[in-house]
Amino acid sequence: MQINLNSVVYLTHICVEHLEKTKGNVINISSVGGLRAVQGFTPYSMAKCAMDMFTKCMAAELGPKRIRVNVINPGPIRTEFMEAMGMPKEIADKATKLCENLTVLGRVGESEDVGDSILYL
Repeated sequence: MQINLNSVVYLTHICVEHLEKTKGNVINISSVGGLRAVQGFTPYSMAKCAMDMFTKCMAAELGPKRIRVNVINPGPIRTEFMEAMGMPKEIADKATKLCENLTVLGRVGESEDVGDSILYL
């Protein structure tokens, strides 16, 4: 919760004055895990679900100040996260392949997909 939620809440609140002056906006990165229950990911999913609601509340609160607040909820994204956490590459590749079968497009996303969404917003 400290990283996945509390840091976002804290940083958003301390940046409001600057965002007002610069006509900035906030883009939070959540996860499909905040929208769907997945066994074994309860704390992560709870934090992401809370981030989604925080984003909606901040959009309502900061909108009158001309500050846009949005959230992106990506599904599985190809990264080196699993390997960095100590998972052998072969198993990480199998997990990625499994995720491909669970998505509508039949593939995992790439970092560029999320980056393009951020640029759009």
